[in-house]
Amino acid sequence: MDAHSSSADHHDRMERGLRTLRRIEATERPGILDGFQDIAPGFGELIVGFAFGDVCSRPGLELPTRQLVTVAALTALGNAAPQLEFHVRGARNVGCGRRDIVETVLHLSDHAGFPATLGALNVVRTVFAAEAPNAAAITGRSARAPGARTHGGHGGHGGHGGHGGHGGHAGYGGVGEQALAAVRAVDPALADFFGENAFDNPDPATPPGGLDPLTRAIVSVAACTAIGTRRQQLMAHVHEVLDAGGTRQDAVETILQMAVYAGVPAAVNGLNAARDVFQTR
Repeated sequence: MDAHSSSADHHDRMERGLRTLRRIEATERPGILDGFQDIAPGFGELIVGFAFGDVCSRPGLELPTRQLVTVAALTALGNAAPQLEFHVRGARNVGCGRRDIVETVLHLSDHAGFPATLGALNVVRTVFAAEAPNAAAITGRSARAPGARTHGGHGGHGGHGGHGGHGGHAGYGGVGEQALAAVRAVDPALADFFGENAFDNPDPATPPGGLDPLTRAIVSVAACTAIGTRRQQLMAHVHEVLDAGGTRQDAVETILQMAVYAGVPAAVNGLNAARDVFQTR
């Protein structure tokens, strides 16, 4: 590849990354470009080009779903509160409802443990509390159109790795409220905040929202890949993606995104597990 081609490729990656990051950060010049110039010049451009140009701008997952995938990964990892705060704000900027975000975090208590979930909810509360008073009206199943590419539920998944217990989530049967009740037992003020700001619907003309089964399965794949959940359990969630009407690309794009937030080894292990699932289908 000659120098001209290499320069053009770099420019294209940067432009893709900037377009995506501008939507997430809702600013013309993303802060990462200047944030490390004093100690690591060029690092910001590397992040923009690779993370947002090469990975997060890929076709296959809509940007709101990608933001929920990132929120899921950072919640599960539990060690990156500033980045989680950035991406919760980003999820809001690209159209995710409060309930979408809270349900994503609550859903991960099974995978990441309650301390990680509580830590993430406190980050989410900080973001919501800083929003304009009327921002709560941005609700609804915004990561995907209501019922988009879903088959209404995935309760019949018990045959894949014995993981059928998640079938109770199909169609959203009050699972969010149940998990919120568990939060209330530990931190009543935190639970009350989300009861008032995420699960109550402030606009009667707006649907109440809630994660559809496909998005729920996708964020499970993200979290399990990020924290290195045992292979059979991750494979069960890849099956859930397909059972809920998702595609191989949905699963693959979710796992590939973990190369940015959990590292290349985690993504490689996740892709190997997904390939085994695809071969058995």
